[in-house]
Amino acid sequence: MTTTMNNPKKITVVVASLVCFGLLATIILVPASLGYVNYYEYALDQSKITRSVDTESVYGPGRYFIGLSHSFIKYQRDAHFELLKDLSVFSAGSSDESIGLEFKVDVGFTFLLIEDEIGELHKELSTNYRSIIISRAKDAIKNEAVSVTFTQYFQERKEVERRFQSAIQKRWAQPPSLHCTLDQFHLGRIQIPPSVAIKQLESQIQNERNGKEAFTQQAELEREQTLVEVNSINLETQKVLRTAQAEANLLRSKAKSEADRVRATANINGTRVLLEAANISNEDHLSAFSYIRMLKNRKTIDSFQVSYLNPENVVRTSVVA
Repeated sequence: MTTTMNNPKKITVVVASLVCFGLLATIILVPASLGYVNYYEYALDQSKITRSVDTESVYGPGRYFIGLSHSFIKYQRDAHFELLKDLSVFSAGSSDESIGLEFKVDVGFTFLLIEDEIGELHKELSTNYRSIIISRAKDAIKNEAVSVTFTQYFQERKEVERRFQSAIQKRWAQPPSLHCTLDQFHLGRIQIPPSVAIKQLESQIQNERNGKEAFTQQAELEREQTLVEVNSINLETQKVLRTAQAEANLLRSKAKSEADRVRATANINGTRVLLEAANISNEDHLSAFSYIRMLKNRKTIDSFQVSYLNPENVVRTSVVA
């Protein structure tokens, strides 16, 4: 009777123990079988036993039941920010046979991994993808920099930044693919070594001196041209004045000649009228009249008077037959 009564109790204890063990195992094993992927991560399933990785399925943010023998290899899902400080570059040279000046630039950029290519990224680059991406970016910037002149870094900064960004995108697209895309790009500080700065300053000073000399020569040329133009104007002025004077003299001479002609014509007409009025027709009388008028018109004679004789003063004579 005692044995019979004790059997159910043992069974209950065993069952309870098994249940407790099962619950405890569940509490321990279930969380251990879960895998978590944060919102800023991608994940690939990896076997803990064989160390093999399933590159076909890419896990996004969430919680997954993957089992005790599996774990996640994670990759960054949000933007990767990289800052290249003091990156040495050469500018374009003055000719195709030489390079330009050496200086340093700071470059910052961000890139994103392509979700569908995470498996390929793991197979080809694994966890070294970051260093490979940065290495290609440096190569692209340096190769592009040799075709950019030194002054363009300061006068056309936006264009230089665009060229660097385009060079990185082309370099990343070359095989083997890096399975990422360039997001943001920024050209930062440009550091000029003191020796280069001194050379540039000396070059600018020499350019200013050359410009000063060119302006000086141009000013001297302008002064000479001005003197030539002034002399030309003075000569033209003298020519105009002399021409005007000559024409005025000619006009005066013609006017005087015309006046003399008019006066002579008037004198002739007046003399003719006078002679006709005085009824002088004898040749001797005409000569005497002309002589007397000539004496009258001479300026060297101070006083000359001609008066008519009175009849009383005339001595009459008679002709004896």
